[in-house]
Amino acid sequence: MYNTGIELNLTSNNVRTNNFTWVTTFNLGTLKNEVTELAPGVPFIAGITQLETTNRTLVGHSIGSIWGVQTLGVDPATGRRMFQRRNTDGTTSVVYYNHQNAPAQRWINEDGTFSRGLDISNDGVVLGNTTPKIFGGLDNSFNFKATDFLSIDMNIGLTYALDFYVYNGSKAGLRDQRNWNNSVEVYETYWRNPGDITDIPRLVWGDNVSNGSTMVQSQNVEKGDFVKLRNIGLGFTFTHALLKKANISSMRLYAQGFNLYTLTKYTGADPEISSMGDTNLAPGVDRNTVPQARTFSFGINLTF
Repeated sequence: MYNTGIELNLTSNNVRTNNFTWVTTFNLGTLKNEVTELAPGVPFIAGITQLETTNRTLVGHSIGSIWGVQTLGVDPATGRRMFQRRNTDGTTSVVYYNHQNAPAQRWINEDGTFSRGLDISNDGVVLGNTTPKIFGGLDNSFNFKATDFLSIDMNIGLTYALDFYVYNGSKAGLRDQRNWNNSVEVYETYWRNPGDITDIPRLVWGDNVSNGSTMVQSQNVEKGDFVKLRNIGLGFTFTHALLKKANISSMRLYAQGFNLYTLTKYTGADPEISSMGDTNLAPGVDRNTVPQARTFSFGINLTF
């Protein structure tokens, strides 16, 4: 396995006077990860989470790539989910899923004949890399001497990651047609009548296939690109003569917030989390995962 990329760090002293300074630090990294060889006789290494197989590590792709079946939307005429099947001759074809039929007749070819059931072993493809290809941060630090005994400091930090994918398994669960709640988008946009254009198929009780609960499907794999307002800190430092009478050379009051805002098109809770933590073989999986907390802290620093 090879990792290639560049790292860049720039610091700019934007303003520097006796009473005010403003410093900006920008860093950028790029990373291309590629698996070039596995052990003899090993075609791939599966990445397995608590509920399903979500990733594969195989030659020619990045480690822990998301692996699943390709879906082709919902048929406007019937409201059935359409899937891409991989045929034995290397071609692909379209099959429809109808949960209302008997189990042996649920997968249907375009000509109306019945098909074998799809699975990620025979019909799976790489659906996205989980390793960001571009990442970094931008920090701005300000310091202002308001009076002889008061100075104010502020820090604003941004982080970003681009060009990677996340498997939103939580969305699959929130669209599942079994005995639990669905997300509101199911009610608002599900297929009702012939001609409807939507990505939520007609509702059939017990259908845990059409929306991805039984296997990873492409409609639940999303770009994870984000820019985060990682932290803001504000401090007030006092060096008044009254403090020195108490043998305190300075006192700093501060407030700071972390993980304050995320700019992203990812529809899950947080594109920067993974159900399997820091594992290499099954990264980028959001399956009912708790997002990072937004936290605030306040404090006093005394220097004697």
